[in-house]
Amino acid sequence: MLGRIRREAENITINRTGILGVQSISTQYESVARPLDSLGITEIQYAPQGAQTASLQLNTLLTHTLEEGHSSQMSLDVMQNLTGNIPFSGIIDYGAEKIYFSEGYLETYSVSCGIGEVPQTSTTSTIFGDFGTGVLFSEYAQGPGLIPSLNIPSYSSMEVNLDEFSSNRMTSFSVDIATPRIPIYTLNADKPAKVIAGTPIEVNVNFSLDIDDYKIKNMRFVPDETVFRNATITLKKNNSDTTLLSYSFDNMLLTSESFKGGAESNAVANFNLRSFILR
Repeated sequence: MLGRIRREAENITINRTGILGVQSISTQYESVARPLDSLGITEIQYAPQGAQTASLQLNTLLTHTLEEGHSSQMSLDVMQNLTGNIPFSGIIDYGAEKIYFSEGYLETYSVSCGIGEVPQTSTTSTIFGDFGTGVLFSEYAQGPGLIPSLNIPSYSSMEVNLDEFSSNRMTSFSVDIATPRIPIYTLNADKPAKVIAGTPIEVNVNFSLDIDDYKIKNMRFVPDETVFRNATITLKKNNSDTTLLSYSFDNMLLTSESFKGGAESNAVANFNLRSFILR
């Protein structure tokens, strides 16, 4: 029967944990089959060339977190825990069908929020293991997933620790973490023998301020008087002092600043902080 799959019939589970607050899921793979080119050919033949991988992108509202003290995880955000060395597997349900995937590794993690918004996370991952549907993937069938608790932070319940905010009002922020991966392949195998965590991890933090007394730095002083900052962003449960998530980075380099003013708007400053973490 002709029909459509509605949003309530779509969900994703990663490492036996339900991912809630999902706004969009995107996943794909591309064939590595390429035509063979040689003298005297009478028909086109194909052979695999290159490693076969798939990709997964998730955009979620940060509305659900793990319980405090769950397992030995470092963060209450399921996806933030995957920025380390941990691979993941999972299932995407859509109607009566399922897409299975294994040996996924997170490559980028972003969180952002502005006034009047619920914080949102975005991730991109590479699948080095298996990906697809059907009976061949029955071994990846997972039991009922852990359901994170409803904990909604808001723009009014977050704290930012940075010198410039003592007299200047933050209107938005974003944190972007890039975690490179290096697959190691061997002969007689179509999957990597291991996936090494690349180094360094690049972290970018962006802020927008309604400024009062913020001073733009002198670009001619770079790099002789390079400006470093320690930044801590704490997300608390709405109308509560309960801390849900915290992002803390030391010795971040001030890499850019901008100023914008208009007849119908407040003066705004935007700046970027960047750091590299060795692992």
